[in-house]
Amino acid sequence: MDKKAKHLVETYYEKFSIRNFDEKDLYCFLTFVKNDVQDIKVLKDLGDFIVQREHYTGFVKEYFDESIQIIKDMEKGRSLKKIEDLFSFREIRNGFNALFLKYGYEKLSPEVINDFILCIISLLQSIPLRSADTGREVGYLSFAASSKEVFLMGNTKTLNKGRYIPVTFQVLRTQNSYEKITPQDKNDTPYLFDKEIIEVINVDRQLVITFPHLVQA
Repeated sequence: MDKKAKHLVETYYEKFSIRNFDEKDLYCFLTFVKNDVQDIKVLKDLGDFIVQREHYTGFVKEYFDESIQIIKDMEKGRSLKKIEDLFSFREIRNGFNALFLKYGYEKLSPEVINDFILCIISLLQSIPLRSADTGREVGYLSFAASSKEVFLMGNTKTLNKGRYIPVTFQVLRTQNSYEKITPQDKNDTPYLFDKEIIEVINVDRQLVITFPHLVQA
């Protein structure tokens, strides 16, 4: 890594460590380090997914192909497999910390990792999901939030008694330590934002989610 590249990495690390960044900073960082994360699977896959968007490949494609197949199996009454998260908090934390240790920096706090996942969820919203067989669009990803957690949700449809009904499944999640949200019901069912574009911005070193006012407490 040349001197300028090292300086840029140092600048990003400082911004991350004091939580003075937003989703655009993380997007630029993941794009900048793409050659350095080829041996860190979680960062390579997430970075490629964020940049390639609907042209996702590799493990991410396998994950969504399998998830859509599990939902198709619902139509046939087959035993259901659980759809797991694309990556867990632990996997994402270990991936980022492995990268920063590689650069000679200390591990980042769990709070910063939580911030990273929030930004990733926001960056991945609205990406179309496509059928493995036909390439036809069969759903999309959306931002969702409850009073306790923030989610990236997959949205598609399944046939039930001759009618198509909507199906949502969890793809990523992280703690909602950012905004107070009025619970939607006693189960704290997440609000699904499939029409609005949510953005994660930074105000005075605090991440802020640009929710519609109607969900905020």
